[in-house]
Amino acid sequence: MASLFDTPGFIEAAPASSTRHAPGGVQAPAVVFDRVGKVFRGSPNAAPALANVQLQVAHGEVFGIIGRSGAGKSTLLRLVNGLEKPSSGVVRVNEVSVGELDERGLVALRRRTGMVFQHFNLLSAKTVRQNIGLPLKIAGAPKEAIERKVDALLELVGLSEKRNAYPASLSGGQKQRVGIARALVHDPDILLCDEATSALDPETTQAILTLLRDINRRLGLTIVLITHEMEVIREVCDTVAVIERGEVVETGPVWQVFGAPQHDATRALLR
Repeated sequence: MASLFDTPGFIEAAPASSTRHAPGGVQAPAVVFDRVGKVFRGSPNAAPALANVQLQVAHGEVFGIIGRSGAGKSTLLRLVNGLEKPSSGVVRVNEVSVGELDERGLVALRRRTGMVFQHFNLLSAKTVRQNIGLPLKIAGAPKEAIERKVDALLELVGLSEKRNAYPASLSGGQKQRVGIARALVHDPDILLCDEATSALDPETTQAILTLLRDINRRLGLTIVLITHEMEVIREVCDTVAVIERGEVVETGPVWQVFGAPQHDATRALLR
């Protein structure tokens, strides 16, 4: 994956793995869900959160997962970076089984897998610059390397003039730009977006989606996003998976799924 932020002396979290190839010279998928199921222990609901999920996310694409509230979207996303473990089946990221990683392996995985949250999760007592640079500080990166990296990220997300501002003075869209910049500090291979625009107004949503698509194209970054908004999928995604009650009921290129939906759940979302 290309990077705009190569910084001399920066501590690498893990070797980049986005160039791995399957036998025969074909590039292996970035993410694979292989017959994945998830049941939460002690859940009052007998139905599994996920059941027999089969999906592949190609390198460099924007992959959208859409479904109604409670369909299993967030659980599916959290399996990618090991915040949840599957009850059955296997989740592989760059050909590595996430469920088999030890604590050190999970730390390395999460540094290569950035995450953008719905409610920004910024520290109110720290400036924009400090919020973005915090993961690097925790990782032990040198101060000068952190400053160079943060400056490059601020320019990328269009917030250079807000570097010393505090979150309370930012709009919702600006807060989410800070969240995106923070998610990119380790030059991840994959960016996970958990309802990243659902707290924003339509105009700001459009600006954030444009930024995500720009980052995807400039860096070759694989993006996996979950949403309940069809317009988000239509605007930014290459491929979509529709999830209903823990099962993937339809998947394919966005133009195909939206143009000729095959499942009632997809048709309901389009309406």
